[in-house]
Order: sequence, then C-alpha cells, then structure tokens
Amino acid sequence: MIKKVLSSLAIGSLLVTSTFIDAGGKAEAAVVNAIPNTTKVEKSYDNSFLSVPGYASIGVKDRSSYVGTSYYRTVGNGREFLQAIKDASNGTVKVIEVTNDINLGWTELALNSTEASTYSFITKYPDPSNGFTNPLLIASGVSKLSMSNIDGLTIFSTSGKTIKHAELKLQASANDIVIRNLNFDEMWQWDDSGQHKEVGWTFIKVNGANNVWIDHCKFSMGADGMIDLENGASNVTLSWNEFGLAANLNPAATSSIYNSIDFMEQKYAAGTLDPSTSIYYKMRNEGATKNQIMAYAAYHAKTHLVGSGDKDYTNYVGSNGIEVKDGNQRIKLTMAYNHYTNTGSRLPMIRQGVGHLFNNYFDGSTHQNATSSVTSINKYGGDKLQRGMDARNGASIAADTNVYNAVNEPIIGTERQGDDISNMNAPFNVLFQNAMNHSLIVNSTVTNKNGTYTGSSWDNNGNNLFTQGYTWYDKSTIGNWAWSSHIVGVENMSKSNPPTSPPFTFTYGYNEQLPYAYQTFPLSSVVSTVNQYAGVSKITLSAADWLKTTYGYFNAYATIEAESYSSMSGIQKEASSEGGQNVGFIENGDYLAFNNVNFGATGPTKLDARIASGAGGSIEIRLDSLTGTLIGTCAVTATGGFQNWATQSCAVNGSSVTGSHNVYLKFTGGSGYLFNVNWLKFTNGIDPYATIEAENYTSMSGVQSEASSEGGQNVGYIQNGDYLVFNHVNFGTADPSKFDARVATTAGGNIEIRLDSLNGSLIGTCAVTSTGGWQTYTTQSCAISDVSGMHDVYLKFTGGSGYLFNFNWFKFS
Repeated sequence: MIKKVLSSLAIGSLLVTSTFIDAGGKAEAAVVNAIPNTTKVEKSYDNSFLSVPGYASIGVKDRSSYVGTSYYRTVGNGREFLQAIKDASNGTVKVIEVTNDINLGWTELALNSTEASTYSFITKYPDPSNGFTNPLLIASGVSKLSMSNIDGLTIFSTSGKTIKHAELKLQASANDIVIRNLNFDEMWQWDDSGQHKEVGWTFIKVNGANNVWIDHCKFSMGADGMIDLENGASNVTLSWNEFGLAANLNPAATSSIYNSIDFMEQKYAAGTLDPSTSIYYKMRNEGATKNQIMAYAAYHAKTHLVGSGDKDYTNYVGSNGIEVKDGNQRIKLTMAYNHYTNTGSRLPMIRQGVGHLFNNYFDGSTHQNATSSVTSINKYGGDKLQRGMDARNGASIAADTNVYNAVNEPIIGTERQGDDISNMNAPFNVLFQNAMNHSLIVNSTVTNKNGTYTGSSWDNNGNNLFTQGYTWYDKSTIGNWAWSSHIVGVENMSKSNPPTSPPFTFTYGYNEQLPYAYQTFPLSSVVSTVNQYAGVSKITLSAADWLKTTYGYFNAYATIEAESYSSMSGIQKEASSEGGQNVGFIENGDYLAFNNVNFGATGPTKLDARIASGAGGSIEIRLDSLTGTLIGTCAVTATGGFQNWATQSCAVNGSSVTGSHNVYLKFTGGSGYLFNVNWLKFTNGIDPYATIEAENYTSMSGVQSEASSEGGQNVGYIQNGDYLVFNHVNFGTADPSKFDARVATTAGGNIEIRLDSLNGSLIGTCAVTSTGGWQTYTTQSCAISDVSGMHDVYLKFTGGSGYLFNFNWFKFS
C-alpha cells in the first residue's frame, strides 16, 4: 500500500504541497502529481522568482553590500577582465561588472610573454581537428580560462554585455560563484563531418566548483557543450537562462551561423569540398539552398553533460592520503525557469548524481521544420535528436511542471544500467550493470509527432509519451523515488584501482528529502512566462539588485546581510573589515527587522551571527513584532574589537516556526555601543558538528538510557541489531570526513552510520574496541564518505552476543 502525506494550503493562487511516498509503494495516478519527498509552492510569477532557486541557494551569498567598495571592479576589455579574475583569486575582488563586450580569444588578446606569465590561467584552446570553418574564430582564436582559488565572486552586467571566444572553467578550488545577465557567444562552427567531435568548445565547465548560480544569461551554440559539470561539481543552479537559437533563413550577417555557412558556401562554389565526405556538399548538391542550411544549422547537439566519466565513481585519494572530492556521487544540479531552443540532447545527462528540473520550456519545433521541409537536409542532416533527461549509473533526475514541445523523447536511457552498456568501458560495464536509474516527470506536457500528453511519466504504469525513448527493466522504480544512490563499500575502494567484479551493490535514498523548498508557476503559464523573462536583458535591475540572492523574501537558511534589513531603529551602516558593510553603533533597545523570512517546512534550531564587539550584550529573536513570540536569545561576548569578527551562535526554539515571518532582532545590554553585526543565518535540524548526546535520539530500538560517569546520561544495554535515529541532521555543504563516538565497553562491536533508513546509504562503519570498563569512556573515530544536506541519521549497532558497549555522545568533523 502507498503511504502518502499530502498537505495543501490554498491562498488565492498560492498552493503549498508536501508529498511523501514510501519505498515499498506502487504508484497510482492519484499520487504522481508531485515529486515525492519535496516541498513546493505554486503561485503566479512575482519578484520572488528572481531569488536563487535550488541547490545553489545552499551556498551562494548576497554581494550587494560591495557596491562602492574596493572589492567592486568594473571591466571593459579582455585585459581588465583577466586582471579582475587574478585579483579575485587573492580575495581582493568580489564583484566584476562587465560594462563592454569582452573578447577573450587567444589571437585577439595577443598577450606578450610577460602578460602570458601573469595571466597563466588563460591558455590557447587547441584548434579543431578538421580545421576552422568560422572566419570569426579564425580571426579571434579561442581560449580556455581557468578560475581557481576563488571563494565568493559575482560576474554580471547591468546591460547584458557579451563574453566571446573563451571557455570559462570553474575549478574545484572555486566556491560561491555567481554569473548573471551575460551573453555568451561565438564558440561554434559548422562541423562538416556532422559528428560534433572535432573540438570541445563549451561556454562554461563547472570542473569541480561548488555553489554556482548561473542566471539570466544567454548561450547561443557551442561546438560541444553549453554548460557541463564534472569532477564532483555540487550545488549548481541554472535559472532563467536562454539556450540555443531558433531556425532562421536569414541570420544576422555578424553571427557565427552566417559566417560559417558563408565560408562553406565559398568552398562549395570553388569546388574544394570532398563530395564523398562533405555534408554541406551533399545537401547543396541535391537542392538545399545556403539559407536553408543556415536554418538547419541552428541546432545544439549536446547541452549539459553532468559527470565526466564512469571512472569517477568515487573520490580520488592521493598517495599522501588526501581525498579529492571529485566523484560523480557529489553532483547536484537544479535547472529552473530556462528556455531551451533546438537543443537536441543531454537535458541533462547525469552520471550517479542528482538533477531537479522545474518550469523549463524545451522547444525543438523550428529545427524539426527546417530539417523535414528540405529533402536533401532531411537525407544527409544527422542532427535529428530531440531528447530530454538521461539518468545513468544510479542517477536520479526529477522534473516538475515543464513543457516539452517537439521533443520526441523527454526521457531516454534505461531503468537498469545493465541494459545500456554498449558505450561503457570495462570494468564499469560490469560494475554498474545493477544500478537502478530513477527518472520522473510530473505535472508536465509533451507535444510531438505522436500527439500531446499531460501528466506524469509514471502514468499508465510507465507507458506514455514521456517514456517513448526509455527502456524499463522491471518498473520497480515506479512509485519508489530516491534522491540519491550509494555504492555499498565504496569507502574501501580506489578510483585509481577499481575492482573488476562483481557488480556494485547499491542502496538508494528512498526516504531522503530534497534539501530545499521550491516554487513554480502553473503549467498553463510556463511558455508565456519563460518567453518573457528567461535570457539576457529580459529584466532591468540596478547593480546592487543584480548582486542580491533573494527578492521579495529572505531565505532563513542562507546568509542574510545585516545591512539588508527591511526596517530598523537606532543603528547605522559602516564599512566592514571583512568587505562590504556591517551594522554598527548598536545601543540598548535598538533593533533590526527583516520582513518575509521564509523558514520553509522545517523550523530553525540555531542562529549564527557574525559579531564584532568590544563590550557585549544580547540579541532577542522575535517573530512578527518587536514584542512578538521570543524564539531565542543570543548572548554576545566581546571579540576584542569592533572589527574583530567571530561567529557566535545560540539555540532557537523553532519547532513550530514554519513558513514566512517578519523577524525582529532586538538588541539589549548596558550603556554605550554594544557590538556590530555583519550577517546572520538560521540553521534547521541537528548540527552534526556539535556534540550530539546519544540519549537525545529521535527514536530507537532496544537501548536504554542510564546515568553516565561523565555526567548526564548515556545510552546503554546495546545489543546486536539495536539502533538510534536522529532526524533532520543538517550537514550543509561541509562534507565531513570523520565520525567521533564517546564509548565505554569491556566487549566491543561496530556502529554503522546510515542515511535516511535502517538499510540506507552506509557512509561509514566504526569499530568499537574495549576501553576497560562500562563507564570508562574514550573517544573512538572512523572515516566517513561524502554527505551533505539534510538527512535522518541511523546508527545501527552490530556485534556478537550480549551487551556491546555504552554510548555517550558523537559528532562529525
């Protein structure tokens, strides 16, 4: 039977839903109008849709306070851009505003030897294997720009300027990168072989970077990808972007399509094309006009490759024991409110990771018309794919409230990876054969040559227009949604020396919750809303507004800059030694108010505040008025100066605090100035990096609490098979690597650390050895594998007969 918890609150056009389906259920039509284990708001478009959505909301920061400071840089040419990137890597630039079109091609930059050394992070991109066919790129050259060692940077334009002729590569040492309102162009040329393999030009490669938001940009066509993710890139959101071009018989004379096809036409007229191999020759020779081929050329074959190879099944560990977090299991991608035009496939293609898509408009109609209406183009043109998502190697991709127009296969691939291994090398064709891929589309519409269908890909037991390109194995994933997969025992495997057999065994996060709430506008308005607002220069904002991350409300669990208050009494803003501004001159009785702070469906448990103080005082946290409900009081202690910053925290009683509230921070203390505040941030769930008392479990089986020799209580009488559960443990983005447990025993055993269920993903096993007595405590530790976001943590105890050990506390680090 299906267990479903559905709560809805209708307020005008607003609908809030939370949906849960257990792992043991089978789907029916009535339960697949929402993605399981998510919280969503549906409402009409408003300014709040400009806020950073999805995974990037976990880690990107508002930089509006940097306007007018030395951390803010305007650039108008290639060299200024390179210098700003260099300065960002040493922390002296946090904002780059692009005020003119930037040409970054290797030839046009013409760096001298000194400059090439200074800007060694930009290099020449290798030429196409078959040579250039685009005169624009012959003149400009193409570059590859690597962005490393950057923690916090926004690159944007208030007027939608263009970056040309370079691939931006966001490396693993880059974190919190925001790119907004920019046009990316001239990275494409006609490939006369039709294979799209002659060169790897991609506009942006997120090469292991974390917390990346790419928003309100336009990407025309690249020779390879548009935006790809690889080497463990995590918490990436693509929102309100425009990808691809509509078919056009008369493209602008300055465009890559016009110039490259005109180049081919000249070669055709001169008789220098090989009739046996040239796609262009064959099309023209059998009747297609130059302009018809221009229209056909407006097609991008490979859009988002997510996960660089099957070999990246786990993180790399060097000979020095240092772990590089580059495994595909770390990948997390959100695609929201985007417009895709004539983009043929990989929307997205994900290996092992997670994808969440909502309110996107995919339209392949003009390319289909340009192909089918001309006989020779239809005969020789190989660009005919119109595909959507492709989950591989245990990946999960879920899509909500999207429109697919002229897309023949919204979902491709296989439910079981073993049914699609023809392009996989050994040993991974064996290792991944039992991986179950999870793919789901809900509340969406597809229209193609076979008709129109609105609903879910689970409808009719998986037989519908969404799944025409999908191969089911046993349909066991229908009604069983998992937000993650885990290879059993992977923590003991090596990327550089993978096993050859037997096939991997997987566990799946069937009880795992999506770590953020999201909002959609209704399906009926997707096309009109996306057409109006997605892309470059579709909205007009000030520089300060482009640097914000929330609009219309504050995300309680993202960093809230203190100077972004809605109202205040008594305080003043001033320059901060940490960059931007802080709130200062705070005296007893002053306050800040932040309107529309969204706490989502899970209440806060802690407040972190960035404080500098020569005195001290307190912060009262109240809801909805200055005398409203008090949910916490933070004692502020001296930090040694009014610009000596420290993060101070306090507990918040927020168990019943959900949805949106106005938050008042009331400052109390003695006479004179109390302290300065730079930012604040709420945390929900249990903090895994603080000591967690074992007796404070959410639920358990078999154990008892007793007095501890270290004070308080411990959990004891633990036997084989007993367990403790701690709900809503919030790991954030820190990726802990160690588990510490305070134990006492004359026997021993093991602690299995699992996520979201008693048989969920095993992230570590701690061997507990004798301490010499049942109240003789020592701290014993073990390594754990990647974990981030919010999870229920299960500690399962195993060992021999009789009592195993006593357990006082634990923490992650």
